[in-house]
Amino acid sequence: MAILLGTGAIPSTAGGSAPYVRMIKFTAEDSGTIDTIKVYPKTNGGNVKVAIYDDDGGDGEPGTRLGYNNSSTNCIADQWNDCIISEVEVTEGEDYWIAVASENYGGSSYSGTGTKPVRYKAITYASYTFPNPAGSGYTPSDAYYLPYAGWGELAELVITPSTIPSAEAVGTPQLNLSIKPATIESQEAVGSPTITVEGAFIYPATIPSAEAVGVPALLYPQSIAPITIPSAEVVGIPSIGVIGYILPATIPSEEAVGVPTILKYVWHVILDGQYLTGTPETNRAFVIGRDDYGNPVWGQAHDTDESALVGERLDFHQELAIPSSSQAAAAAEAILSKMRLTRARGVILIPPNCGQELFDVVELSDAGANQQVVKFRVVGIRFEYQPRQARYQHKLILGAP
Repeated sequence: MAILLGTGAIPSTAGGSAPYVRMIKFTAEDSGTIDTIKVYPKTNGGNVKVAIYDDDGGDGEPGTRLGYNNSSTNCIADQWNDCIISEVEVTEGEDYWIAVASENYGGSSYSGTGTKPVRYKAITYASYTFPNPAGSGYTPSDAYYLPYAGWGELAELVITPSTIPSAEAVGTPQLNLSIKPATIESQEAVGSPTITVEGAFIYPATIPSAEAVGVPALLYPQSIAPITIPSAEVVGIPSIGVIGYILPATIPSEEAVGVPTILKYVWHVILDGQYLTGTPETNRAFVIGRDDYGNPVWGQAHDTDESALVGERLDFHQELAIPSSSQAAAAAEAILSKMRLTRARGVILIPPNCGQELFDVVELSDAGANQQVVKFRVVGIRFEYQPRQARYQHKLILGAP
């Protein structure tokens, strides 16, 4: 429940005891359905009847009766009292009138701050019913706020896209949701893959045909065979002007034809990329410590594969807090591990991939940047959406695997 119309201000002054109907104009704060008018009598309570009118054609006078209750509600002084009415739909930004007919003190209190347009006239309370329309004979006034508030439920926000004329599922994938833009005329699935990725597939609008047969034609041909697939036959005849592909290393199937079990996307287009691959600054670490008796202890770790490529790169570390040779060797191994993490890094831009997660290991082929089946670990993901620049993409921050 929320205040859709009126004010929640506590009145500071009690009004008179004569029976009047008072109408005060408010602008709806939100859209929704009002079913309760709250009234706050100051010092003295009494019986009231309540209603809501619209603004008569926007000319600043109460018009058609929208909701009302001609039965009395006994309002207790110095608190908000609920007066139930028939439901009224209000729209944010439009003007309405809250009407309260009071037998004596119940609806005549007011606040000493701010003013609002008010209409009032004397009535015989016992026989009074709210007219429809409001009619004439009211005395105008710009009085202080009257303590009336219309409460109800906010309208639910419903967004219905108009650019997806068809959302039919093609093939036999096991998905929670399939989203296909209207620009893809053919999206036939070949085989019966079991896809365990939860979420939505988003197909780029630049692929007019994605049939699972044939040989792709690329601006920059790259291999799309990850290490774990000894025979990777290429399927489909998309014409894709791209820089490269991302290939996950988690595909257990040995061939890309048939009924593979796909745990992630098989490939993904790379829009742009920057890479840095090299060798670690240190490939042999020697750590010297000291035992409880003050005698030196030491341990080492050696990456023979790297030293065979670039020669030995030795680094000494003195860690007097290390008390044993085994701990010194473990510290040396940790140093080499840290060095290995710095040997590869980069950043790539790709279309949004709902299956991408932090710390996934991906294999990347980008002939333009001389990257052929190079493994990276995703250490950062940034989603970029800028409609004015036609930008809708993921930025993946890469590190060593």
